[in-house]
Amino acid sequence: MATRRYLHLNLVGNDINLHMGAPSYEQKHHADSALVDPFERLMTYGHLGDEGLFTAIFLGDVPGMPNSPAFDGGPAEPITALTAMARETEHVGLIATASTTFYDPYTLARLIASLDQASDGRAGLNAVTTVGDALALNYSKTGHPDRETRYRRATEFLDVTEALWANREVRRDPDGVTRYYASPINHKGESFSVIGPLNVAPSRQGRPLVAQAGGSGPGIKVAARHADMVFTAASSRERAAAYREDLDKALADAGRPVGSVPAVPGLIPYVARTAKEAEEQMLALDEFVPWELLAPKVLVQFGLEPISFDSVEDRFPFEKMPKPADVESTIKSTFGNYVGLYDWIEARPGATVREVTAQSLGRGGAQHRKFVGSYDDIVDDFEAWFGDGNVGGFNLMFPVGPASIREFIDEVIPRMIDRGIYRSTPDDRPLRERFA
Repeated sequence: MATRRYLHLNLVGNDINLHMGAPSYEQKHHADSALVDPFERLMTYGHLGDEGLFTAIFLGDVPGMPNSPAFDGGPAEPITALTAMARETEHVGLIATASTTFYDPYTLARLIASLDQASDGRAGLNAVTTVGDALALNYSKTGHPDRETRYRRATEFLDVTEALWANREVRRDPDGVTRYYASPINHKGESFSVIGPLNVAPSRQGRPLVAQAGGSGPGIKVAARHADMVFTAASSRERAAAYREDLDKALADAGRPVGSVPAVPGLIPYVARTAKEAEEQMLALDEFVPWELLAPKVLVQFGLEPISFDSVEDRFPFEKMPKPADVESTIKSTFGNYVGLYDWIEARPGATVREVTAQSLGRGGAQHRKFVGSYDDIVDDFEAWFGDGNVGGFNLMFPVGPASIREFIDEVIPRMIDRGIYRSTPDDRPLRERFA
């Protein structure tokens, strides 16, 4: 009998994805859960992940400090935080983001395998190439490599880590003693020379899950070769269908089954009893954002020239934005996020500078889709997207931290269970099997 297909919800546990008005709003309206201790805040996300039956928690990583003071309170790096979280949770998967540009593959293979042991097979690696010359300077580099070089390195990096994970086993010998065995991989490539073997034994999962945010052509090729799940940016169901087609073609080219790797787009939910109340809550958060200071950064974050404007109520000059195809190889941020923003503005030709700034930066979650509606409305939305068969679920970035997640668990999760699109009990399988 075929296993019933349920919607995956992953909780993105980074406060850097909050609505930019959230810290002030939270202090005023939800002081009991406001950010004080960033480590305890992450552990709270872990507990909510278990309670809400989330498939996994994603922790992103910015390997440097772009601004001071830090918007997110300066939390621990993901692998350390998730290893601690592994001992405080029972079911939720734990996916750590790490840069293939800045890490060494043997070191990272050991760290993620150790997290997999600590969590009893609930660990995953979200492999990213990172962007930004300023970040590269933290890692004894003179500048950030171009996109082609980064993805070539990422492919070899994941070849090495997966070979290290594959060439090991724990077995019971004829004398009754259980021993750990591992074999060398003897890898010599363009970027790495790694003999192996890995000195960390596997968990019941065998090897950790690999996630990847493949949005550009090179990124999709890496995802098709290595990923078990892809973190995508899809601003519409049509864009999700187009991405599914591109990913399936790349999977076929890589010799993997079409449809075997779920695409899971990001989403920021603004929900309440009614759509009007949800919009009012979002606008209340907006009041704490300095839009005039934020607006010039809309395109700068992608390495493009800043826009000029007299008022944030001016029409956004969309005609000055390069088409995605013209900047795919040079963009200084996640390409999928640029495509998402471009599509969003193109669908709203009269959008103001403030509205574009809100979508791109102010309302959280980078350029991922923002949903504003009632509890029932978002369940309808999830059901429609899931029914299309192009997404495996959603990576949720909540606008106001624990308060938003608590409301979602109390009001939305039961409605999803009633619709039959969400599990009513925890999934205790190894993480990789949950996405298979």
